[in-house]
This record gives sequence, structure tokens and C-alpha cells, in this order.
Amino acid sequence: MVTNLDPYIIIMLFVMGSIFGSFLNVVIYRVPKNMSIVYPSSHCFSCKKKIPMKYNIPILGYFLLSGKCVFCLNRFPSRYAFIELITAIFTVIVYLIFNWNSLFFVYLTLTYLLIAVTFVDIDHFIIPNGFILFGLSVLIISLMLDVSLLGWEYSVSGSFVFAGFLFCIGLIGQFILKKESIGFGDVKLGLILGGFLGVEYSILALYLSFALSAIIIIVFYRGKLNSSDTKIPFGPYLAAGTLISLFTISPDGSNYILNWYYRTMF
Repeated sequence: MVTNLDPYIIIMLFVMGSIFGSFLNVVIYRVPKNMSIVYPSSHCFSCKKKIPMKYNIPILGYFLLSGKCVFCLNRFPSRYAFIELITAIFTVIVYLIFNWNSLFFVYLTLTYLLIAVTFVDIDHFIIPNGFILFGLSVLIISLMLDVSLLGWEYSVSGSFVFAGFLFCIGLIGQFILKKESIGFGDVKLGLILGGFLGVEYSILALYLSFALSAIIIIVFYRGKLNSSDTKIPFGPYLAAGTLISLFTISPDGSNYILNWYYRTMF
């Protein structure tokens, strides 16, 4: 946990995060369409013209262009700027929790992956296998280099708990609702998240994920669950539950939410 805040580092990380957010916008749009994330460079998807460099500035560029293409005046989704902003904010938060060390880079990579997972799942109701393989590679490398919060035993246990619980809930949900309730992509994502979180944090993340999804379902999907064409992406809730679990780590390495629970219940 960072105690002495250097404003220059915070600004640098915010800018860096916004740049990665711009890249995540490319990943979110192109990966599900099997497009290259390298070529072509940023351009308008209506007129196909390249966005001038002076406007291709994360967050600010959207407002400089008034949300429109400078050539054809086609509107850009405001979500582009939002993703760049939250990526920048999350970058600073991860730094404040883990400081400038190897853990910072490992869990920042996980955070970026979860941002991409969230919006791809919202748009397409899928979690691409490429995301799963990337996350699994980061997890294995971090364990091999001993730059994770956990050892192999706790990481593997967390993976089985997280993914196993989702798999069982999926079977139960399919039996009750007579349709797929939790996709296998969510289960595979659970393997990765559990590996990063361990058993205790996996339970917390799962609880938060289902609590958040229940609130959203009650508010927006009430009475529609029995419809065969109703789809609810669960990846965003898994991502939210995981990030809340990580972002509530206290300076002594424990968790604010778990500490409150233990004090209240015991």
C-alpha cells in the first residue's frame, strides 16, 4: 500500500492507463470480429479514414472531436472515452494498493483483462478463448516467477473453488430454467480468477458477483428470466466481484470487507 503519494507518479500512471484504455477499445472491438489489433491504425469505421494524430488522444480526443468523426461526422460511442477513463482510474488504484513492484504489473494486467472481458461479454455474450489463454499464461508465469500473492497450492485451490462453484451453479440453473444459465466461458474465466484470488478471496468475489447480478436482474430483468431469448452476460459481474475484492485490500494485506464481516458475525 502506497503511503507517500507522489502527484507526478499518479499523473504518469493516469496517462499511461488512458493509453492502455485506448488500446483496450481496439481489443474489445476487433478481437470478437477476428480482426488484427495492430493493423490498420485507429480509423473511423464508417468512412474508413485514419483519425488524425492530433485528435487521437485518449479521453480528450473524444471531446476535441465532439464525439464525431472529423471527416464524415459519424458519431463515436461515448463508451470509448469511458473505457479510457476507467482504465486510467483503475491503473492508479492498483498502484495505490500494490505500489511499484512486480505485483503491480501482474494485477494491473488482470485488471486490464477484466475490462476487456466485461465489454466483450456485454456486446457479444462470449468470453474469447484468447482472453482465457492470455490470463492463464499470466497466472502461470507469475506463479513460476513467484510474483503472485499466492503459492501454487493456494492458487490451484482457488481455481477449483471458483470454477467448480460456477460449474455446479450452471448445472442447477440449467435444470431449473431449462436453458443455459452460466456459460462455459464463465467457468473457464473462474479458473483464472480463482488462481489469482485463492479460496478466501474467491468466495468473496463469488458472493459479490452474485449479489450484484441479483440486484441488476431484479431491477432490469424482472419477469424476463423465463423467456428463451433473454440473455444476461455474467462475465461483467465476475469481473466486478473480483476487482472489488482486490481493490478493498487493506495496508496490512487483509481485506476491508472480510474484516468487517468477521467483526460483525463473530
